[in-house]
Amino acid sequence: MPDERGKILLVEDEEGLRELLKASLGRLGHQVRACASGEHALESLAAFDPDVVLTDLRMPGMSGEDLLRRLKKAKPTLPVVVLSGFGKAKDIVEVIRLGAEDYLSKPVDSAELQIVLLKALEKQRLLKENERLRQELSGGGGGLAGMIGRSKPMKDLFSLVERLAQSTSTVLVVGESGAGKEGVARALHTLSPRSGGPFIDVNAGSVPATLFEAELFGAKKGAFTGADITREGLFQAAHNGTLFLDEVGEVPMESQAKLLRVLENHEVKMVGETKARKVDVRVVAATNRDLEEEVRAGRFRQDLFFRLSVLPVRVPPLRERMDDVPLLAEGLLERLSGGKTKRLSAAALKRLLVHNWPGNVRELRNVLERAVLLAPGDEIGPEDLYLESSGSAPLRSGSFMQAKRSVVEAFEKDYVRRALDESAGNISRAARMADLDRKNFQILMKKYGLRGGGEAR
Repeated sequence: MPDERGKILLVEDEEGLRELLKASLGRLGHQVRACASGEHALESLAAFDPDVVLTDLRMPGMSGEDLLRRLKKAKPTLPVVVLSGFGKAKDIVEVIRLGAEDYLSKPVDSAELQIVLLKALEKQRLLKENERLRQELSGGGGGLAGMIGRSKPMKDLFSLVERLAQSTSTVLVVGESGAGKEGVARALHTLSPRSGGPFIDVNAGSVPATLFEAELFGAKKGAFTGADITREGLFQAAHNGTLFLDEVGEVPMESQAKLLRVLENHEVKMVGETKARKVDVRVVAATNRDLEEEVRAGRFRQDLFFRLSVLPVRVPPLRERMDDVPLLAEGLLERLSGGKTKRLSAAALKRLLVHNWPGNVRELRNVLERAVLLAPGDEIGPEDLYLESSGSAPLRSGSFMQAKRSVVEAFEKDYVRRALDESAGNISRAARMADLDRKNFQILMKKYGLRGGGEAR
């Protein structure tokens, strides 16, 4: 939900009304700068940087109309709401023509004023968000709608995402585990006309085959044992928005035909119900599998594959965009350090740049998170990364190194055990909770003698 508070520049020459409005707006949570004249308001504009201007129309010296003209020249997108005790039709027409957001008659109804201000604040928020996205698209922010990168592969990806975001067709995002497929899905939603609607994500691999259809399409009360109430599915929850279907290659074979029908007919039929319901949902699917190989092996329907891959998008692995590693590391460290950003030494950055990153951005994040936790000072050295060259000895030896390795192993074991406990032993779900792919998670389970349920063998 957007913030309902904002910075209001109030311009009113009558002292009593000015103080009354200032107090009223302050009680609603707004930050208010009150000015007695248009001249004072213009002087305050740059320093205060308001989200909305609320101005009287009839004032000595600079009138509200003149102030409106000056404001629109200085900041064309700044919303201006005009107040007047006269309420003449020609005044209303003139201020709207000059670009006023709205016109209110005195005495002002506080509820009506709040509604008008909220509408203006929301408009200003959307304008600022669009400007931020435009800057990211131009490369100024080094990314696009949450994705980070300045390398050519990522710039090509950003350009493709920008074009596809305006479409309603299904998108299939392919790439290695940890490469950032969910980030692409969120960017497609954020940049689309559906950005005001819901973004619902579901991992097909985490849904039991027996409950897949109920989870996605909904279930009528009494449709099966345990269906105590009628419950809408994720397609209904994503109405007017985007449904991100991750690990689409894990969709049970018996449910693939029904998923295909939903994609083709834009309607869902709840389990236990005969009537179909229309849904307006844009589906973005993702997989790290070779779906064409899955089709040849008979594990995935060819017609569903064709329907999903109308607009294919490949996310490059991190090893194909090593130019982005410094930028990614900087952003990740800022988020992981909790305000006190740790920095990479030149040697540590060099170590990151020669690593092959089989786990992609997810692996980079895990490496940096561990380094933030274990590095003794503000600077992270290569020895704090625990990235050993293939076939070489550890980067640092001795009792201190052994002590740190023991800390890491204890942390890893507890991390894996907790994930297994909280997922009731479901390995796929536990791996997702730990932000690891299933294969690497199982390697850690084997390393520390853990099995489903978190019990040691």
